[in-house]
Amino acid sequence: MSLRALFRVELGRLLCGRLTWLAVAATLLGPLAGYGLYRPAYGDSMASLYLANPMLAGGLIGAAAFALLMLASLEKPRRSRLAAITDAALSPLRLAAVRLFSVLAVAVLTVLAAGLLYLPYTWYKLDIVFSLGDYWLAAALILLSGPVMGTLLAASVDQFVCRLDISLAVVLAGIVFSQGAWCSRFFLAQWCVPLVTALSDAFGSAVIWRTALYSRIVWLCLLTGLYLLSLLGVRQYGRGLIGSFARHLRFAALPLLAIVLAAGGGILWARQPFIDHSPADWMSYQPEDRSNTTLTLAGTEIEARIESYLLGTLSGTASYRLTNTSGEPQELYFELDSGYRVREVTANGSPVEWEDMHNDYIAAREVRCVLPAEEQITLVVEYGGMPKMWNAQEALMSSAGFISGKGLELYGSHLAPSLPLQLAGEETPVTLDIALRDAMTLVSSGTTRRGAPNGDGTTTWHAEDAGAGELRVFAGDYVCRTLEGGGFPIEFWYSAKYEPRLAGEGIGIMQEAIDYCTEHYGPRTFTQDKPFKIVQSTVFQFGGSASGNISQMGESYFSDQNLASADKGADSAEVLAHEIIHQWWGLGVSLIDMEDANWTDEGMTTYSTYRLMAERKGEEYARANYVEKWERTTSQNAQSFYMRHPEYLAVLPEAYAAEVKAAADSVNWYDGTALMIYRAEQKIGRERLDAALARLYTQGGGELPPYITLGDFLNACGLEEGEIGRA
Repeated sequence: MSLRALFRVELGRLLCGRLTWLAVAATLLGPLAGYGLYRPAYGDSMASLYLANPMLAGGLIGAAAFALLMLASLEKPRRSRLAAITDAALSPLRLAAVRLFSVLAVAVLTVLAAGLLYLPYTWYKLDIVFSLGDYWLAAALILLSGPVMGTLLAASVDQFVCRLDISLAVVLAGIVFSQGAWCSRFFLAQWCVPLVTALSDAFGSAVIWRTALYSRIVWLCLLTGLYLLSLLGVRQYGRGLIGSFARHLRFAALPLLAIVLAAGGGILWARQPFIDHSPADWMSYQPEDRSNTTLTLAGTEIEARIESYLLGTLSGTASYRLTNTSGEPQELYFELDSGYRVREVTANGSPVEWEDMHNDYIAAREVRCVLPAEEQITLVVEYGGMPKMWNAQEALMSSAGFISGKGLELYGSHLAPSLPLQLAGEETPVTLDIALRDAMTLVSSGTTRRGAPNGDGTTTWHAEDAGAGELRVFAGDYVCRTLEGGGFPIEFWYSAKYEPRLAGEGIGIMQEAIDYCTEHYGPRTFTQDKPFKIVQSTVFQFGGSASGNISQMGESYFSDQNLASADKGADSAEVLAHEIIHQWWGLGVSLIDMEDANWTDEGMTTYSTYRLMAERKGEEYARANYVEKWERTTSQNAQSFYMRHPEYLAVLPEAYAAEVKAAADSVNWYDGTALMIYRAEQKIGRERLDAALARLYTQGGGELPPYITLGDFLNACGLEEGEIGRA
């Protein structure tokens, strides 16, 4: 009987079995757990909540369900004692392979059905940010991965041990272990389903799709190699494992192909191109000082292009105008992204020998070269490659250099070689010319200018700055709204996908929040030539950050989950105001107290949102929706069992204890701290409090400069510790 005929018969037999339909039903219903019970993704973007989590849940449940189906398919001939009869008529190796392919075929059909089943609901929930391509990538790389990997592992183990109970225990233990703390730190350790920490709504999830595909290839190689090896152990002629193994070795192709696949998977594992090799004890590592006072940087010109949006590769040529005042050859070290490779270095047109130091540190490595003794030097470096992630952030899949077909973010050594040299003056220029897809808009820390289309689907953008040394650039389907902050321009750049959500009241409340903070605390002072820019960035940049005139707001700030957060405001517009106020408290100046972990920017921002709403909607509304809510939640938190008996937290399961602590911390950070500041207002009055906050914002703290401690706040208000309670 041909393999095709065997496959047709076995597939028909499977489809007539109740266990098959149970596995299918479990996999079809599995994604439902991802909407509430199982939420492993850190990001709270819409795609993380309604695409990543359901697919991960379905993949894990499908792995267990189809592993059981595979084991039952192999166990049935042994239990019914039909194996001796079938082995006499057909090759047991062919039968084992056909059974595997039949179960895999059912898995593929099940995932296709699940994809069609959940498509309408996912489309509805994601709404303006839905991507059909991302949806089917998630189905293929996440949901399908579980049943395929579970089936392969189950078949491999069973063909070695011929025991249903042991094989099932091994598979289930493998699934549980893959979801543990250790495996969750490394994307390659996730054998069952890929490591997915978040999915982007607006700027592409290329970092997830690349690492997911790569890890699936690695594990397909390893598990397929293991399966081929296990075929040699398929029992025949009444022999045991060793005897069957020896007999089947005559099929030399099987062990040879198994070794090739296993070796290939091992090589791919060792040579993965996504994560750098920074030292594990990076906090104690002290990089050498590479500054050189005899060299100054008089200007930088960068030409870059995206070689492949699919792979996320970039190539560029950076030209530096240097002054060498020593009259002697000088050693120069420059930093480059760990994923880039130098292709050529020239000085005044002559080739210069260079050495890659291979000393990865925070996603960058040093390259050493020797400059000539000439006073004026034009140093040109040609480079290219794929930006790498810092290994300390692998568990978050967060990368400082980000390139996808929908967006990019590059700065410092992730954009071009970074030279640790003094600038020749405050007007030292740095320029960038980069070709991007026509649909992309470039945003930089300097000024940008869009060139004419190149005719190949790309447009060259020009960015320039003075006195910065380096540029920070973002690209995506950005639109800009110009806001005012006390006479200083503020540019808000965000994805066009969010235009329906931010138009009207959204932009209005942002402007009101800026006006409030500018009036009460002071302006974010920037110039017309170099305005303050608030830029929406990818979800993989968790939280926000500020550098120079750029302040980042992750796209999660605009998700339904965040805009519905009762901790930050009574409705979505007020939550948006809360996030804008963070540009002052959190990114402009930070609240930190080494003796009180609950003294945070969130509390100050929540209080400021309350004050803004008091001016906007009246005292009665603000008190009902903010102050009374703070009093209620802090009282409930203080009266909760685990807050009154913290010793019982130690005996809870780790995951549950972490949830309890996180919930309590959230109340303290937002409501508890805001209530402390409100009590200070009641004691000294609003005018004195506003004057104290403005002084702290503009001058910073004195106990732990520049951070503002609880002691700094109390001193500025003329209060003693304990007068306003504790968060």
